[in-house]
Amino acid sequence: MTATLRSYAFTAFLVLSIIVLGVLCLPALLFGKETARRVVQFWARLTLRALKTIAGVNYRVEGRENLPAGGALVAVNHQSMWETIALYALLPRPVVILKKELLRLPIYGLWARATGNIAVDREGGARALKAMRAAARAAIADGEQVVVFPEGTRVAPGQTVRFQPGVAGVYAAAEAPCVPGAHDSGRFWRHPGVQKVAGCITLRMLPPLAPGLDRKEFMAALKTKIENARPDLAVPAAERGAPQLELSS
Repeated sequence: MTATLRSYAFTAFLVLSIIVLGVLCLPALLFGKETARRVVQFWARLTLRALKTIAGVNYRVEGRENLPAGGALVAVNHQSMWETIALYALLPRPVVILKKELLRLPIYGLWARATGNIAVDREGGARALKAMRAAARAAIADGEQVVVFPEGTRVAPGQTVRFQPGVAGVYAAAEAPCVPGAHDSGRFWRHPGVQKVAGCITLRMLPPLAPGLDRKEFMAALKTKIENARPDLAVPAAERGAPQLELSS
């Protein structure tokens, strides 16, 4: 099977798995957020396995010991849908900060809301940011891991952008450690489009930043740590789409 056919086959699996599991598991919503989260985590692990089997895209985690077990902010660069799925599979009680528009998607939006993810109205101004900070603080106080993408949007491999200041507001409000993470998922899970490039995504989880840093110090430290650890920034531009040796996750 060609790489293009494998990519379309995985995309078909992704869509069908959301529909089938999302509908069949609807009764689980009656048992609350934690049960709903376990369903989504099962789907996330199943999807990562299918990504390896169908499209030949595996992953490895470096610094697994830095994955938080309790309440924390987890800040990871954003290149594709992969990191959202992977962090749901890897963290014990994940909560993702996502754009409000995703809640309108059929089935996906229902489960995103049921699992306690934090939706942000990007047109809502200061009131929306205040609500986001309060929701993140409550989730972390409850022992959950709040996942945020500090760039605020997907960024292509090899490129960098300014981090959005909202991540500093969440960090300050939460008064909790922030665990940075860096990866090169965009080299293998291409965006936009459905193309998948066989190889191995590297996710590097870094030691946490302690709570209490001032805004400027925190933003500088977070950006430096993530960008210094990003595997795609260490790869020559001509090779950023090339596959890596596949390793077991």
